[in-house]
Amino acid sequence: MVEFAVTIIGSGSAVPMYGRHPSAQVVQHGESFFLIDCGEGTQLLLRDAGIKPFRIQVILISHLHGDHVFGLPGLLSTYSHLGRSEPLVIYGPKGIQDFLNSIMQHSELKIRYPLEIVELETTGVKKIFETTDLEVSTFPLKHRIKCQGYLFREKKERVRFNKQTLTDLNLSPDQIKSALQGEDIFLKGELISHEDIFLPPLAPLSYAYCSDTAYSPSLSTWLKSVTVLYHEATFLNDLEDLARETGHSTAREAAQIASDAGAGCLMLGHYSSRYKTLDDLLAEAKTTFSNTILSVEGKQFKLRELKEVS
Repeated sequence: MVEFAVTIIGSGSAVPMYGRHPSAQVVQHGESFFLIDCGEGTQLLLRDAGIKPFRIQVILISHLHGDHVFGLPGLLSTYSHLGRSEPLVIYGPKGIQDFLNSIMQHSELKIRYPLEIVELETTGVKKIFETTDLEVSTFPLKHRIKCQGYLFREKKERVRFNKQTLTDLNLSPDQIKSALQGEDIFLKGELISHEDIFLPPLAPLSYAYCSDTAYSPSLSTWLKSVTVLYHEATFLNDLEDLARETGHSTAREAAQIASDAGAGCLMLGHYSSRYKTLDDLLAEAKTTFSNTILSVEGKQFKLRELKEVS
């Protein structure tokens, strides 16, 4: 079965603290690896999490605040030093091309592999990248500067074989291929329906990344029925005014978006360093949306398992 998982690399906000680093995470879908945001220290934390940086094919930057992008030049430089030859695509808001060009010019950073930089500017959900089984879209977030969210959706249901039936029938690879194409199979003079070889298919999974953003009800429309929603929860609701002033959300507001969107699971992140523990953020969100979890640095979350919890 194709693995669909997210590994949290950094879960903190602008000021790092012990155990919390600036924003970054890796989404894996089969053999495709996407890095979302690249805060300071990301390349070291990738290794700590057991993710080989060379497996990353696409980098998605939400915005140009330092806690989301200051690790990017170092990672690009390391790729050159270590002889990367595979193409790399970077998506980000308008301005990311100038940001990287300036650093390359003044630091003499030489990129020795194919690098494509795509600037985004949307008013709704727009598809930007796809594989055989997955679509990646972007959508605007409500922050102090241009900011993009990202949505990953599987294109189709996942086929599941009935393992016991396969064992009992001892089907050949060609017969299994025929069944996958919807053909019935003749076996020892008996017609076997292709439907008997499969279990009910698994519904497509989806994952949305929303950081940084003020409370924005339009998100719930764009992210209807998303399997797992990662939404920033920088503050508790007693600092709602500060959240609004700085373009961030409270845990309660994140939970409201998850509830309105009909999400399967809400994952909180982008925690303010003022909170030494995260229990109150989790409790506040759970009062509105019960299936809420905390993002934990270095931990891999499998989407199917989070969906089943709900």
